[in-house]
Amino acid sequence: MTGIKKFFYKVLLFGAIIIVSVWLLNIVFIAQTSPYEYLGGMLNDKHKMVSQIQSPKVLWVGGSSGSFGINSDTLQKHLGMPVFNLSFIAPLGTYFLLNDALKEVKKGDKVFVSTEYDIEKYSTPPVIYSAIDYYPAGAIYVARDTTTVDYIGHRVKHKLANIKKLFWNVFTKNEAAVAAVEDKTSVYFRSAFSAKGDIISHVNNTPKQVDFFLFPKAPIDYQEQIDDLNHFVAEVRKKGGEVYYVFPPLAESTYQYGKVAVESVEKQLKANLKCDILGSAKDFVRKDSSFFDSFYHLKPFARDLNTQKIIELYKEKQK
Repeated sequence: MTGIKKFFYKVLLFGAIIIVSVWLLNIVFIAQTSPYEYLGGMLNDKHKMVSQIQSPKVLWVGGSSGSFGINSDTLQKHLGMPVFNLSFIAPLGTYFLLNDALKEVKKGDKVFVSTEYDIEKYSTPPVIYSAIDYYPAGAIYVARDTTTVDYIGHRVKHKLANIKKLFWNVFTKNEAAVAAVEDKTSVYFRSAFSAKGDIISHVNNTPKQVDFFLFPKAPIDYQEQIDDLNHFVAEVRKKGGEVYYVFPPLAESTYQYGKVAVESVEKQLKANLKCDILGSAKDFVRKDSSFFDSFYHLKPFARDLNTQKIIELYKEKQK
């Protein structure tokens, strides 16, 4: 064997060792963090929980404004049907959130869907790959990379980031690993939800400082999101269910700052969305003091007020 061949085989062997090591370390990282990982754990747990509820039922679908935005117990009391909050996080995108929710819709279900104003159609690689590490069923909702190089790049970057976190966890205290609903600091961890899917981990906690102006000012093109919504509406109806759209809660300062953006989305929805819409964007604008750690995330007392408003608007639609 020539020197060049020996070198070539050594390079291949070294590369194989690196690839296998990265793969094994990622398996260790996922196994280590699975018991408390927020996003992936939430996806698995909520689907398991909702699958145990008989239809007809009420589902709430959307981003985290829904997780923080409704009191499912109150909604269930007034609607007379089992309620489950199947909201996740807006960074997953409308394509993921809506298609993923469809598998839980059955005949007779009522589905309330609420999408944030600045939500995108597709998720970003860091978010989506973190989700499917723990929830492999979500891999079919990943936007395809335009080139093989992009795909490889995103995957490698994500796996290396996991390894970095793995070693970081060895030398630092991971708060999520010991988080509990009863404590006064933790919010985002796997068991942060009630049996009906509402986030309750913030109930005992001190509100965080909110940047109310981290929001678009210019008009938003919402057509791709509306296309996803209309596909969702059509598929729910095929299953024998019905859909209502609800605007997300929004802080007053954020609304005033991004009024042009909000009104542009509202106008597009009212012109093109093929389901009933409950109220207007203004109906869900609340005082800044109503929000916990984001201009979409309501405090517990404000969540109750928001739920009452939803019930009121829904009953008006039934007249």
